Amino acid sequence: MADSVALSFATFVVKSLGGFLIQEANYLGGVRSQVEQLQTQLNQMQCFLVAADARRRGGADEIIIRNCVAEIREASYDAEAAIATFVVKIGRSDQFPFVLKRYLCIFKECLALREVRLEIEVINTRITNSLTTGFQTCGILNSTGVVESSSSTSLAERQQQLRRSYTHIVEEDLVGTEGDVKAIVDLLVKEKACYRVVSIWGMGGLGKTTLAKKVYKHIEIMRHFKCVAWAYISQQCNTRDVLVEILIKLLSPPKQEREEIEKSKHHDLVKKLYQVQSEKKCLVILDDIWKDADWDSLSPGFPNTTEVGSKILLTTRNENVAKHVDQQCVLYKLRHLTDKESWELFEKTFLRRNEGFTLNTEMIELGKAMVKHCGGVPLAIVVLGGLLATKCTLNDWKEVSENISHDLGKGKGRAGVPITEILAFSNKDLPYHLKACFLYLSHFPEDHNIRAKKLIQMWMAEGMVSPSSIPTQIEVKEKTMLDVGMSYLGELVQRCMVQVELTSFRKRIKLCRLHDLMRDLCLLKAKEENFLEIVRIKAFGHQLTWADSALPSSSSPLTTIRRLAVYYLDDHDANFIESENVIPLSGHEMKNHNHIRSCQFYSFGHELESSGWQKLKLLLKGFTLLTVLDLERIIIPGGGNIILGGGKKFPRAIGNLIYLKYLSIRDSDIKSLPSSIGNLGFLQTLDLRISWGDILRIPNVLWRLKQLRHLYLPCFIKPSCIGKLRLDGLSKLETLENFAARYCDVRCLSKLTNLRKFSGVVTPKDLVVILKSPIFNNSNRLLQYSSFRILGEDFRTEEEQSLLRQLLGCHHLRKLELQGSLNPVEKLADQFPTNLTTLELVHSKLVEDPMPTLEKLPNLRSLNLNWNSYIGKEMVCSSGPSSISGGGGGGYGGFDGGGFPKLISLELCDLHNLEEWRVEQGAMPCLFRLLIFECEKLKEIPDGLRFITTLRELEIVSSVSEALLDRVREGGEDFYKVQHVPSITLQCLHLTKN
Repeated sequence: MADSVALSFATFVVKSLGGFLIQEANYLGGVRSQVEQLQTQLNQMQCFLVAADARRRGGADEIIIRNCVAEIREASYDAEAAIATFVVKIGRSDQFPFVLKRYLCIFKECLALREVRLEIEVINTRITNSLTTGFQTCGILNSTGVVESSSSTSLAERQQQLRRSYTHIVEEDLVGTEGDVKAIVDLLVKEKACYRVVSIWGMGGLGKTTLAKKVYKHIEIMRHFKCVAWAYISQQCNTRDVLVEILIKLLSPPKQEREEIEKSKHHDLVKKLYQVQSEKKCLVILDDIWKDADWDSLSPGFPNTTEVGSKILLTTRNENVAKHVDQQCVLYKLRHLTDKESWELFEKTFLRRNEGFTLNTEMIELGKAMVKHCGGVPLAIVVLGGLLATKCTLNDWKEVSENISHDLGKGKGRAGVPITEILAFSNKDLPYHLKACFLYLSHFPEDHNIRAKKLIQMWMAEGMVSPSSIPTQIEVKEKTMLDVGMSYLGELVQRCMVQVELTSFRKRIKLCRLHDLMRDLCLLKAKEENFLEIVRIKAFGHQLTWADSALPSSSSPLTTIRRLAVYYLDDHDANFIESENVIPLSGHEMKNHNHIRSCQFYSFGHELESSGWQKLKLLLKGFTLLTVLDLERIIIPGGGNIILGGGKKFPRAIGNLIYLKYLSIRDSDIKSLPSSIGNLGFLQTLDLRISWGDILRIPNVLWRLKQLRHLYLPCFIKPSCIGKLRLDGLSKLETLENFAARYCDVRCLSKLTNLRKFSGVVTPKDLVVILKSPIFNNSNRLLQYSSFRILGEDFRTEEEQSLLRQLLGCHHLRKLELQGSLNPVEKLADQFPTNLTTLELVHSKLVEDPMPTLEKLPNLRSLNLNWNSYIGKEMVCSSGPSSISGGGGGGYGGFDGGGFPKLISLELCDLHNLEEWRVEQGAMPCLFRLLIFECEKLKEIPDGLRFITTLRELEIVSSVSEALLDRVREGGEDFYKVQHVPSITLQCLHLTKN
């Protein structure tokens, strides 16, 4: 839907920038009326867009509406740029601390005020004249400016016809469904089951409807249920028609009774349907249900008990819809086909249309590569098979391969539906606040793992997630913008538009990605909306190669690009954007590019040449309204002293981008920041986690970034000042990572009253100050996560033990690394918090086996015993620890099960006295990775490892003796214990043997 992002952008532009300018206008004056008029205009446009969507029916009107929608989008962008330019020019009042300097700026402010007033007036006139005329021409507005109602449902009907499924159509090409069919049939025919709903859930194109049809026709279903009915729901659910359809199929009435059912009142239909399912064992299949409201309208006709054995099978792309139908619903998530199954499906599809044709070796190799692009989505594979069925030469196949994304987009599915149009239904169904969020994913390269927090912080910077997004009934202190953004991402996942790659122990999304076909759709929509340009830099002189479906078009002039993603694929002459149509780069010809709001670089490990880095500096001067700058993993030229950060300094021009809200140099090799970074008064997220081991020189200006919410410091810092870094001005800070007490003032932590997440490296002396702060007190419910690395000689004194007990008693403590000698760890057993997920003990010199204590931690995911943390000879991981209770951290009262119930990673490093390690059956039931490093006296690996079926990675390293390595190698005495482990790495000195 072409107006989707226009409407979304109009909404958040008005709320964020418009509201901000009105607040400033309280003392600047002279622009309030223009902004209020603009707000009114854009609010009206939202109504027009909704009406336009219902009235689009092709032909000339379609073109007029699309042009109007594009104009609204551009007007919204222009308004945003005008307001942002105004803010940049005048700055905020707190940037003028001296009265004289403030008065000297009055003239400048008056000029800026006049300019923005004129620009907004022009935009208002543009909307009033051009857009109103256009909407009146196609009948959306009448002559008085009132939105015309329309009974036209041509678009909805057309879309519904495209997606409608028919149970009598036999799917000819099916692969990999046998197991799925059996599993679902077994769920439905299971007697005395406590559930009444089974949901087939998955992204568009996976074959949910196809699978449901197979179940519908299955012999066991026919035998088990007295009556079976199929109803197609779709996005435009006509409740009455669905109820009639279900009732007729369940009853199979004669013609006269059928006519009576069709004429029945709604109440009678609901009552009769409810009665039939209460008296007979019925199965109703609701295919393609999209909305909670659709089920709410149908639910009165369905019993909510399982006494008779009636069941419901539904298919949906939205997990939440299934749960809304029934909280006890059995969710059956449909999988993607394997490579083998995908090729088998392709062969069936192709050869059925080309009976007797033989694929040669080159065709098979090329075909498998193209099929892999389909990502295991049956619909896409069938589309590809249909495309190639009419192309029987190798050259034809090569041509298709070169344009695979484009050809899949225009290809037809079984029902004659373009694959992109089918997938686009998910995009069309999105709420307006999610449409721009989804399009933002078009920035990321193919097969790119996307960090959830990074994505959300970018959404925040662009206003897609804002304070106004937080529900009014929830206090701001209880829910942050990051929480809201995570719920947005969760909804995209539930709708199968985004795939989850990794979650945290709290089930929050950490990594996600786009399926290739969904990315194609995302790029296509980004192009339609003039949302983004992706530029591939290749080493062909100064020529640009434009990427994927984000190609420039006549309807999307390059001069109005708002977002730029640069894929730097080579390190030759084409170091940057060299096209004059995009950005002229010669120093004297450098122009302002206020239309660029977001710039993301993907260097793919290539180092910029000197000329490329110089041009980046020029671009920073031109992108004055940039809100997002992502330079993650960028490698810049230059040498110099690593300690002093010579040669690899970040440009001072960064200080010109005062509207910047997101800045990342994560994993780059930048060594020094300029003091001008303190000018970024609107910055919300600052990620300085440069390449591990490198030192970053930081000026003492971070305290000036008063809007900062998320600060990620590097592991190693060198302050470019006398004394320690101040952070006391960051009262809005929610995330503070890699705080180092050696370089940062510990006293500043008490000022960070909004802190939610903290990680830091401190000494016992620093703990005295930190734990006195109310921020780290157990009574503070805002702080949800803390990670401490404590450096010290030992914890033998009573004062040190008291400090450690106090820290262990904190509910927010998740990760802990203790360096130094400890008293027997069992005395601290009742103090360890139940939420502890990661523990590392270094040089603790424990005499007693720590495992009986540590294995009781119910949420421990990672344990590292390092450098003589245990100096005993024997160690045991038991199958079932006895429960303990206690104070402090809350104890583990009633804990039952194997030792280390959630442990995923275990490292035993430099335990030089360890001779025997026993693992009982049932211990560590979730262990995935095991590292044994330099435990030279260990005689053999535990027999109990053979019971840990989850173990996938085993690494043993020894520089003294190969005896243990020989036992574990294939054919060795201990190999049978770990023969089920897929990855075994055995290393002696510098020689690695697998």
